[in-house]
Amino acid sequence: MAEINYSALGAHIASGKPSTVYLICGDDAYLRRRSLEMLKQKYKPDVLPEFNYTEFDGSECAVEEIAAAAETLPMMAERRMIMVKDLDAAALNADQYRKLESLLEVIGSYDACLLIFFNVSVKVSAKSGDHQGAMRNLIKKNGTVINCKTPTSAEITDILLNAASETGAQISRSDAAYMVERCGTDVTNLLSELAKLQALCKGKITRAAIDANTTQSIDVKAYMLASNVISGRRADAYRILEELFDERTEPVAVLAIMSGAFVDLYRARLASDERRTADDMAELFGEEYKGKEKRLSFSFRDCRRYPAGLLRKWCSMLCETDASLKSSRVDGRILLEKLLAEMFAAAEGAR
Repeated sequence: MAEINYSALGAHIASGKPSTVYLICGDDAYLRRRSLEMLKQKYKPDVLPEFNYTEFDGSECAVEEIAAAAETLPMMAERRMIMVKDLDAAALNADQYRKLESLLEVIGSYDACLLIFFNVSVKVSAKSGDHQGAMRNLIKKNGTVINCKTPTSAEITDILLNAASETGAQISRSDAAYMVERCGTDVTNLLSELAKLQALCKGKITRAAIDANTTQSIDVKAYMLASNVISGRRADAYRILEELFDERTEPVAVLAIMSGAFVDLYRARLASDERRTADDMAELFGEEYKGKEKRLSFSFRDCRRYPAGLLRKWCSMLCETDASLKSSRVDGRILLEKLLAEMFAAAEGAR
């Protein structure tokens, strides 16, 4: 039938034409949980739920149990709902997988059943060459796959605005977008921060309240550290590094985010030299830049200020430090402080 994303699920439910089988998958944990909640709110039977609603742990149950539940008629209700959590088709033996295939081939005719495969942790491949990918394709053919992809910054802003509206909080679109920039793209964390702001502000949430009461994400801090190195702000760079160490952030995590910022800048410079745009780069690298569109635009804005040779040298320094962090007994703090000093020196030498 179809594969849809989270943003299309509301319209799918409103159409009044539910599928008999769903697969909820994708990278974003919040959107996966929210998709399941929306299906439950609409379709979970109110009548005799102890009989008409069944949950299975896909890592423990046999496919025969799922099939038997799907074939059982509802009692005094329009349909039965069955939720299977984390069924890893790739882990099934040949006999169990054949039975799963047989169930999914006929599930479309089970009008009195709504079967949901919900993935908390199992990765579902989009390829057809493995059991997970084949399961996905069968569900896509006979039901609906809800692919909860990592949302863009704009989509996360919309999620915040909708959550604020539902709870009576007032926040402007620009301030909601600022929250995403400041607190990171983890939707669950952002909603927690929004709830905290609502309780504190008791009215309109302001930019000042966001600055005073929300926690800047480690990702954002590490990215700002990279930005300060790029801009030559030595004191600010070392201050942020000190804050990250005070928060007991692992040096490897700091270096990984820093490296991402410099790789983005180097890629942007090479793309710009070839008269390519940020959209071209986002299309080329696909999901890698989902939710990072604004930072990608910043990379394109700033890349012309630095020679490609300097950007390449910075990337080499980051790579060497990464190897040292993972193989040397030298304290990670010392290695990162040394890295900053060398990067600032390289920038001064390139002037």
